[in-house]
Amino acid sequence: MKLNLFKRSMIFATFFGSCLCIALIVASLGTTHWIDARARRTSNPLDSEGRISFGLFEGHKELNFGYGWRSHDFSVKAGTHPARRWAWCGTAAQLGAALVSSGGACVLAALGSAARIRCQPRPLVVSNSLAVLFTLGAIAVWLTEYFLRLQHNVMSDEDLANTWNSDGTADLGLSFWLVVAAAITAFANNVCILVAMADERDADTVAPALEEKVNGAIMLY
Repeated sequence: MKLNLFKRSMIFATFFGSCLCIALIVASLGTTHWIDARARRTSNPLDSEGRISFGLFEGHKELNFGYGWRSHDFSVKAGTHPARRWAWCGTAAQLGAALVSSGGACVLAALGSAARIRCQPRPLVVSNSLAVLFTLGAIAVWLTEYFLRLQHNVMSDEDLANTWNSDGTADLGLSFWLVVAAAITAFANNVCILVAMADERDADTVAPALEEKVNGAIMLY
């Protein structure tokens, strides 16, 4: 049976949705704003000020002790990431899995929309569902670490020894919300696929009934 135009269009729309999902995940992995925080020294809170932002693999820190700003970049490899190892490793691993799932959905959508005959939408649903699952898993892990630790402290041991404090000043940054957008995009892909499947079921129901009426009319004549 040939693939109707509506279903082909809906599947093709999920191709762009999967591409957007991939772009959002890659952007979240490559940017340094999973957490944005401010800090002050408890010994001289009026004269000191600090700004910290970091992603899963690197970050940037600017500290002013009262006599000028000092900038410092840090990375996981140096062992100075504010999040605990289980948190950033679990988040990064699930985002990697979501990236693979979205890539698979992208390929399946391209093949499905180009096919001349009816394609099976189930693999597309599974791929996008996995993307939703893994992005939500990454969000859950990071939120857990945020509420347990990061909102109270993002400073290194050396900074803590210098009386820096970031308690209550940390916010979830743009990089985190990119993952939320990726989860919504993957979910929207599944909605498009389910709508296309519903249209196909309606066509399969109507076609036999119409064929039966035509056959009945022919036999009547």
